[in-house]
Amino acid sequence: MDGMSNRERLLAAAREVFLEHGYGASVDMLVHRAGVARQTFYNHFHTKESLFAEAMRHCVSEMLVPLEEHTGDVRKTLLEFSRAYRERVLGPQSIARFRIITAQAPRFPELTGEDYAQSLGKMLNRVGEFMRVAMDEGQLRSGDPVFAAEMLLSMLAGMERARLLFGVTNPPHDEAQRVRNIVDGFLRMFAPVD
Repeated sequence: MDGMSNRERLLAAAREVFLEHGYGASVDMLVHRAGVARQTFYNHFHTKESLFAEAMRHCVSEMLVPLEEHTGDVRKTLLEFSRAYRERVLGPQSIARFRIITAQAPRFPELTGEDYAQSLGKMLNRVGEFMRVAMDEGQLRSGDPVFAAEMLLSMLAGMERARLLFGVTNPPHDEAQRVRNIVDGFLRMFAPVD
């Protein structure tokens, strides 16, 4: 954390500590990890709640996965996106973050709504726009592009994410083959009608 301002150190520490210990992490844990004095914490963040909200907002950008613009090869683009998306949303940090933010939804309804809009909501819009273009070009069957995006994103995470959220290890599998099966299954569902 060398070269960081105290505020940046606190935010970096908060992301780590909240992901490890949840919202129940103490201010003492946060300042210890950041290597700053307790008063420094209060100079930058008046409450643990405000630090939590800021730390979760910083995590949002880490959830977004790039989706290349449609270039004609829908399968290739979806395979690349799907590999990256699964790596991101099924990773330990994503699972920890999801558990924490959903557990705190009643306490921070505005934050969780904003978090959804800036992470999963934004991802859904990106994928939906990709689907719309592919449908307009006849690469996919004409239909509701947002529904198609929801289907793909659900297929990519679905039960595997649910298992991880419950602390159950997913059965071993060939990740590359699984991604191909998901994308190919999705493409069969949305194949253009002749």
